[in-house]
Amino acid sequence: MKNCFLLICLICSFRSFGQSGDKSLLYEISGKGLTQPSYLYGTFHLLCQQDLNLSPVTLEKVKAADQVYLELDMDDPKEISAMMGKMYMKDQVLKDLMPEADYEYVKSFFKDSLKLNLESMQKVKPFVLMTMVYPKMLGCTPGSPELVFAEQATAAKKPVLGLETVDYQFSIIAKPGEKKSAEQLVEYVKNFQKSKKEFEESLALYKSQDIEALYLSTLKDEQFKDQVQDLLWTRNANWIPIITKAIQEKPSFFAVGAGHLGGDKGVLALLKKEGYTVKALK
Repeated sequence: MKNCFLLICLICSFRSFGQSGDKSLLYEISGKGLTQPSYLYGTFHLLCQQDLNLSPVTLEKVKAADQVYLELDMDDPKEISAMMGKMYMKDQVLKDLMPEADYEYVKSFFKDSLKLNLESMQKVKPFVLMTMVYPKMLGCTPGSPELVFAEQATAAKKPVLGLETVDYQFSIIAKPGEKKSAEQLVEYVKNFQKSKKEFEESLALYKSQDIEALYLSTLKDEQFKDQVQDLLWTRNANWIPIITKAIQEKPSFFAVGAGHLGGDKGVLALLKKEGYTVKALK
């Protein structure tokens, strides 16, 4: 399970956050006949260990829920096994996906900065290699709020469920093609200091729980602008029927990337359109 967050961090931790008037990551869902509220929490998939101290209120809401939903079911061995199997290319190798000069640059970066041998990872998909850069940006041993929630739920014998499958999530990431992903990897590595600065700015805004400012930072991100529909809006819409069914059945706790919360196509707005009351909690 601990391998999971490294492979999903790319899909939601880039700077795609939505608009909201509240500075909060935790939201209560009530109304529309619910006898007990449910809760929704926005995560940043990769954090330093010291930043994984969740608020007492958040931990209380996890404890009160009868079930915990993450983007993926991180407690299902079959899902984790499927994820491991999708890390690798079948008919291509990394060297063939980029000019030789770019490959040598990326190889040197991995050797010098990450202490990793790129030659031994020729079949690893470019987007997976890209996730390996994130710990370098953090400058610490990374951890994941999702893992904390999953471990708490498992310890309390609460079911851990997923809003989507590994197959679907990976199909979205793979949609641009391996060559495009390789180009993004090269761009990311060549502009590492710029990428690191933008990553740190987004992380600082996340820590301040300023969803509005995070949304505005999205407008500066050119690299993923053609993937926002697939990475965010379509997935948000797909999750709403699952969320609304779950909360009508029993009190639930949901943890998804904070990028999915705001904006007129975000999960918060979509829940309101369904007639639910959504309130920010501190």
